[in-house]
Amino acid sequence: MQRIGLILLTLSLTGCWFGNDELRERLERGKTRHVVIPEGLDTPVFVDSMPIPEVDDTRGLADQDFKIGLPEALSTTFGVEKVVIRKLGDDRWVFLDTPPSTVWSGILEFWENNNLIIASADPGAGIIESNWLPSNGTGEAVFDTIKQDLLQTSANWQHKFRLRIEPGVRTGSTEISLKHRRRPLTGPVRLDVDWRDKSDDGELEGAVLTALAWYLGENIDQEQTVSLIASGLQEQRTELVTDRERPVLKYRLDFNRAWATVGAALENARINVEDLNRTEANYYVSFSIDHKPKQGFFSRLLKRGDGPKQSRGGDKYLVHLQSDNDEVHVTVLKDKTTLADALTAERLLKIIKEYST
Repeated sequence: MQRIGLILLTLSLTGCWFGNDELRERLERGKTRHVVIPEGLDTPVFVDSMPIPEVDDTRGLADQDFKIGLPEALSTTFGVEKVVIRKLGDDRWVFLDTPPSTVWSGILEFWENNNLIIASADPGAGIIESNWLPSNGTGEAVFDTIKQDLLQTSANWQHKFRLRIEPGVRTGSTEISLKHRRRPLTGPVRLDVDWRDKSDDGELEGAVLTALAWYLGENIDQEQTVSLIASGLQEQRTELVTDRERPVLKYRLDFNRAWATVGAALENARINVEDLNRTEANYYVSFSIDHKPKQGFFSRLLKRGDGPKQSRGGDKYLVHLQSDNDEVHVTVLKDKTTLADALTAERLLKIIKEYST
């Protein structure tokens, strides 16, 4: 009897799902008709608790058929070290492949362990400033004196550091920069400090940044403490704006940094750069929409020792950079006067964004 009842229940449920044309029509429409309140009764105010938003089809994909494959991997790590020091001209910074909110506590520990006495710390802005620390000498000698707590009472100079932590150009990454100022221990004192120019002692700046990079590299994975205040440092310095005709990748960087970033991203993603023109701000590349930036394990194993190779297949495209106020906009063209296919351009710009450091 129980078996017969179970069979009847299964058939009734199946009949409700597959045999009810009205239910199927409701599912296809996406919503049911509003309830009609008879006349003479109070009419409540209906609020849609789960509204379906309007779709902004910026790429013009409506009514097109697509073959949906497996989703891309969440991680875009392409072999760069977790922590590395980058340099461009006189500028240098520490790059970390981890969000700013997980780095803040490690930086505070580094400052405390190296006797860089903190005068002020603003995790919301990502800025730490030290006290004025007396010490003679230059470069690493100054840092050695400070971290060993051998502050010299007979010193003629004093030093101050300002560290800035901000989101990196790559999603989920962090960049840390440092500035140093030096002034005589005696003499007129200005309360305000101008941090706009490069450091007074580049060697000392480099010594502190190198020590910080080593410290974070050894400790960042041991304690992934998240600072809730520093979690506000999430604004990305890159943005991919989709469009059915002209997608754009925006960098909030100066032109020199953006130019170097795009070039390094193309190399890291194994996209072949056939030529470049810095004056016209163009990279000339070969690219296919099905390009695979990462090789599989066996492909890497078989090609070990051959060095990194770039993909040479695909059509010719022009990756163009253009300054726009405080940003640099990157677009993809078929030639100097013709835009590339929007989907292909978006795919290429997405790869450049993911491989930017």
